[in-house]
Amino acid sequence: MRRFVGTLTLAVAVASLVAACASMPEFLGGPPRTYEVWIPEQGYDKIIIYSVTEGDGEVKITKSGEIALAPPGPQPTVAPHILLFGPGYKRAYVAGVRAGGMFVVDAEKRSVITRIPTGRTAHAATPSWDGSRVWVANVGDNNIVEVMASGDTYTKGRTIATDPRPSCAFWSRDDSTFWVVTGGPANAPADQAGTITAVDAKAGRVTKVIQPIGRDGCAVVPSHDERWLYGSSPTQFTVADAKTGQIVKKIQPSGKDAHGFMPTPDGKYILLAVRQADAVDVLDAQTHQRLRTVPVGSRPDLFDLSPSGRYAFISLRGKPVTGDPHALAGTESGFAVLDTQTWRVVAKVRAEGANSDIHGIATRPSGFWDWYRAPR
Repeated sequence: MRRFVGTLTLAVAVASLVAACASMPEFLGGPPRTYEVWIPEQGYDKIIIYSVTEGDGEVKITKSGEIALAPPGPQPTVAPHILLFGPGYKRAYVAGVRAGGMFVVDAEKRSVITRIPTGRTAHAATPSWDGSRVWVANVGDNNIVEVMASGDTYTKGRTIATDPRPSCAFWSRDDSTFWVVTGGPANAPADQAGTITAVDAKAGRVTKVIQPIGRDGCAVVPSHDERWLYGSSPTQFTVADAKTGQIVKKIQPSGKDAHGFMPTPDGKYILLAVRQADAVDVLDAQTHQRLRTVPVGSRPDLFDLSPSGRYAFISLRGKPVTGDPHALAGTESGFAVLDTQTWRVVAKVRAEGANSDIHGIATRPSGFWDWYRAPR
């Protein structure tokens, strides 16, 4: 009996130690294993929030809330396109292509703070790392509009004209420069339009234009050391020297209509969504060669990463609320979760409703943004 009690006590102690060790990385400041995924629902003018708990080779996902951006109606009046978080994940900035402006959302209270009109077909609202400014790319007005933030007071600042159809932007780590990608004239040859435009954030002027990156340019993200600028378009993935603006490599995607992309936090890979291939191309971040192509689901679009960097969350398009210029109507609106160690899709979540159309996606907190902003 005494031996049994001793064995039982030892077993309990071991179990407690195992549990403590399992939570130790988070306790010591490691990446959290429980976090949120936010998806702007274009078809129903709302943000859908999911809670995620990740394990070794698996994730558990449950819906945890919604935030309405407009009253329900027969047709969306906002069509929230892209969502990005500001410092500390306290505010979310959501561009509405039909609303012609930016919504600011209190991420902790899950409520809308304000809406700022910025221009026609507002595509993406990108906050600076210090949270003091947000640049909104207005596809329909061929410009970017600065919004100044002071607490929860937002006022419009400068307007900068760009090449036709600016869509997304990215700030340098020190907030001195931002890069905006443009689509170019809609009727231009596919390989003779599209730019990465560098803007001096203090002076508010264009300092460099890198072209062509391909018509309908989608996204721009720098390498972690800001040596390279990466740009994507339906027909090519571009690698440019950030200092000189010289294009050093053009990579053809595995299928039609390449779109969003994201480097992984470990610096090994770049993930590129290829919409009409229903797949993700995995590029080597050092050689920029395509290593593999992974089927992920119908019409993959944009990415964000788990805090650990292991899992990539990929939005999947549904009914094309914002139009169908690239035959992007999908059959399973929602998102997929890709394990970047095994290159296996470990989960899929379907959004609700026949008019669902998911384009943007963001994790809170996000592995990639935290990694990029960290001092080096």
